[in-house]
Amino acid sequence: MTTTLDKMGRLLLPKAAREHLRLKPGDELEVSLEADTIRLRPIPPVSPLAKKAGLLIFSSAVPLSAWDLGTFLDDRRNLRSRETGGL
Repeated sequence: MTTTLDKMGRLLLPKAAREHLRLKPGDELEVSLEADTIRLRPIPPVSPLAKKAGLLIFSSAVPLSAWDLGTFLDDRRNLRSRETGGL
């Protein structure tokens, strides 16, 4: 995959890369420089839900606009599926 910087120094990530990493507008990326390489790494959003005593508890300290419930649920389902061997 290739992309080109525009006049303002911005680049558009190819759709295949965005879909593979499930990136959406507003998602944050960490930029690091390694010799002659630029590395972009998605920064996982902070969930407003925390597990306490086996229950999910809502924390108003995290703004809802910075979090996606669908992604959270998908991640939890995938984790549980891996833990149970896909059963």
